[in-house]
Amino acid sequence: MEKGGLVSKKANPTLIGAFVVGAILLVIGAVTILGSGRLFRKTYEFVLYFEGSVSGLREGAPVKYKGVEIGSITNILLQLDEGAEGNRIPVIIKLDANKISGRGVGGDLADPAGLKAAIDRGLRGQLQTESIVTGVLFVALDLVPDSPAKFVQPPGSRYQEIPTITTTLQKAQDILGKLLTKL
Repeated sequence: MEKGGLVSKKANPTLIGAFVVGAILLVIGAVTILGSGRLFRKTYEFVLYFEGSVSGLREGAPVKYKGVEIGSITNILLQLDEGAEGNRIPVIIKLDANKISGRGVGGDLADPAGLKAAIDRGLRGQLQTESIVTGVLFVALDLVPDSPAKFVQPPGSRYQEIPTITTTLQKAQDILGKLLTKL
């Protein structure tokens, strides 16, 4: 059917429906990505080395400072190098820069001098139980001024290291183990 030199063609309803569904999915995806704020969030990555078992710790578990969630665990590794300390488990954490400003940690933790200052003030990591029933663990960061800073990795490694301290439960288990061996 020709009218004034133009050819009229009937629109394909399936093609229009697919286009509309695709556009809706793109809009939902954009809102999800941009709405979460993760795309524009400034984060810092660090490594913490824990002694003994990290059973109950999982990727995605929170990192908290005095109960305030400031980041999450991104990776839990196993070190099998001959020269490495055998019973230390490296845990990679990611801290949100917006959540740590003004919460006592202070300074620019991405800067090695700022991290050193925080460590000198007593910044330490520790495993703590989120739920006694399930045994789920999280990483707690806190200022513990009288604790020694024990570093595991050599300077110039991929991640900056935050020293760790043992949990009260680990200390009790160590003391109980020593008592049992003496008996």
